[in-house]
Amino acid sequence: MYVELNGLRMFYEDRSSSDPTGVIVFLHGFPLDHSIWRHQLDYFSTRYRCIAPDLRGFGASSELKKPAEPTPLTVDTFAADIVALLDHLKIKSANFVGLSMGGYIALAIWRRLATRKLVRRLIFSNTRAAGDTPETKANRKRQAELVKTQGTRPYADEMLPRLLAPENIERCGNEVRHMIERTHPDTIVATLEALAARKDMTDWLRRVQVPTLAIVGEKDVISPPSDSELIAREVDGAKLVVVPHAGHLTPLEQPDAFNEAMFKFLR
Repeated sequence: MYVELNGLRMFYEDRSSSDPTGVIVFLHGFPLDHSIWRHQLDYFSTRYRCIAPDLRGFGASSELKKPAEPTPLTVDTFAADIVALLDHLKIKSANFVGLSMGGYIALAIWRRLATRKLVRRLIFSNTRAAGDTPETKANRKRQAELVKTQGTRPYADEMLPRLLAPENIERCGNEVRHMIERTHPDTIVATLEALAARKDMTDWLRRVQVPTLAIVGEKDVISPPSDSELIAREVDGAKLVVVPHAGHLTPLEQPDAFNEAMFKFLR
């Protein structure tokens, strides 16, 4: 489905059982699209209404018109798009599941709209609250130059062994590569800049007042288990699940374990 909002033609999946027990909003990571959640959409749409958008510039979502002087992309830009989508769908409360960058967006939505009680529960997958280190910022700048000069293929070559656990590359690699390579280089560059500019949100974790789950792959080298341990430690009452044989894309790499952890948390 498509909707026009915030100067954006946004694609989203909206799947539901005949009598859903609630709403789940799935926010994908970078540089991916909503299809990273395909296993979760199949599983949870039998019980819940599941909303899975392609974020601004990713997948099938695109800006309606290139502004003459574009404003820098930010995590809050993505968050505002999601809130506008939910307002359009007349969804007043939902459970939010965010993978990597999607976790940043979910936390931004909670921070912006805590008084509206839009967020019922938070599930952080393979993400972190801390901002980028100087080394990470420099690496993002290098990656942006790589994409500007050589396109998305060498960037995909670099990212695949970091996104996936070694044992999952053969099974999941082509699917992830397709998501990366079909993303417009301008979107990747703008998002790398947005991620480098993201502020440290650790202090905000202590203010979260909704049930929270942190799920992470045991072999995640981008947002290692220590990042999820910090989330579980800082958010009052939060739960932590570490999934074996998974890297940074746990919902795709180990969908059964991920779905089980989500289901137990939501019920």
